[in-house]
Amino acid sequence: MTTVNPNVKNVKVCIIGAGSKAFIASLLRDLALTNSLHGITLSLMDINEHRLARSYILAQKYFNELKVPINIEKTMDTKTCIEGSSFVINLAFAIGYDHYNMMVETAEKHGYYRGIDSTEWNMVCCYPTLTGYKQYGVALNIARLIEEYAKDAWLIQASNPVLETTTLVHKVHPKLKVVGYCHGSHGGVGLLVNKALKLDMSKVEWQSAGLNHVVFLTKFKYNGEDAYHLIDEWANHIEDFLKSNVPRPWEETLSRAAVDMYKLYGLYPLGDTARSGTWKYHRDLKTKIYWYGPAGGADSEIGWAIRMLGTQESETRLDNAAFNPSIKATDVYPPTKSGDYIIDFIDSVLNNIERRMVLNIPNNGILSRLPSDIIVEVPVHVKGESIQPETIGNIPSKMYAYVWYPRINVTERALEAYLAGSKELLIEALMHDPRTRSNEQAKDVIEDLLNLPFNEDLKKHYK
Repeated sequence: MTTVNPNVKNVKVCIIGAGSKAFIASLLRDLALTNSLHGITLSLMDINEHRLARSYILAQKYFNELKVPINIEKTMDTKTCIEGSSFVINLAFAIGYDHYNMMVETAEKHGYYRGIDSTEWNMVCCYPTLTGYKQYGVALNIARLIEEYAKDAWLIQASNPVLETTTLVHKVHPKLKVVGYCHGSHGGVGLLVNKALKLDMSKVEWQSAGLNHVVFLTKFKYNGEDAYHLIDEWANHIEDFLKSNVPRPWEETLSRAAVDMYKLYGLYPLGDTARSGTWKYHRDLKTKIYWYGPAGGADSEIGWAIRMLGTQESETRLDNAAFNPSIKATDVYPPTKSGDYIIDFIDSVLNNIERRMVLNIPNNGILSRLPSDIIVEVPVHVKGESIQPETIGNIPSKMYAYVWYPRINVTERALEAYLAGSKELLIEALMHDPRTRSNEQAKDVIEDLLNLPFNEDLKKHYK
């Protein structure tokens, strides 16, 4: 058994939505492999009894197999989980994939391809903005409970929509310590360096900046020298590359769309950014296939079906790892670091270890032409309670006018409608959508979405 770090033995880390298929295994692996966090209490919370039990048993098995001294609790009560915590990780996707898909299908009947949330610079499923009521409510409830029962805790927002949800929490609870997390930038750079440019990642220095899912490469060096010209050379031969490298869903960083965005805006898009963009890339399936490859990217109807198959496989894998006594959890999820930053962030804060990572934090002048209270995604240096953003340079002015301002407008409209509880503002938001042909069309789709049986709470809220 590894030793307990006395500095963390009274520390509690709370995970809301601990039944998450996307994050829970990675979090357990990273906790097990971070010796300086051994001795903490991990409190798991979920409203789904089966998924909560699965994550709890998986955690027990994983830590026992590696002889890791971490205390584990489980609860279905949010307050109980949060009370006394030092960190609260929000993984909850309260909408649920099945209900989200039904909302997309409902909207498509009214002419809104891929749903009403798919709009300029927000084409990523599942990134609900106008229909994000459940996500917003969960996050604000968590924030309220933190202020009441764990006032010094950090809130780490990982479930989508990270931009809207983290910005909302910051606006309503400005004194709360909150960061948003996404691994898109890191993953995008990895794809670009390893698969396209075929460089040694250990010799690469990079910087990114923007909004969650709308981030661009602001610095790229190799062996200490500017290496953006290597991206130029590769981008100029994208058609040759695509002859032998067909982009799969979640490899959109290497797509025609990504190269086109680079040539338009002057900086290379990273990770989920390349999945988004304007309607130029997303008008219909045929358009998506041209820009993103045979599946049309991760957010087309084909990509969505692939994703749902993947979630079913993840569900089965988690069930087997947790509930089958003949299967070792560490065989299913080998003890190697996931590459995510969430546990590293906790370790840096608690143990005063300086690390560079990409986080979503309040702007406060980092990107000088954006509002101070919007949440931006930038590289930061974390040590203890200090989060120091890097100085960002090399931003073409058209990035603001054509990319970030339009994306912020989506955020502001969605949050204004939510805070006002106004159905009229939801309808008005759709008047900015190029798919809207009449006021009646926008009214009808909102009415049908609010009248779905699982959206009774939305219908009561948006009067």
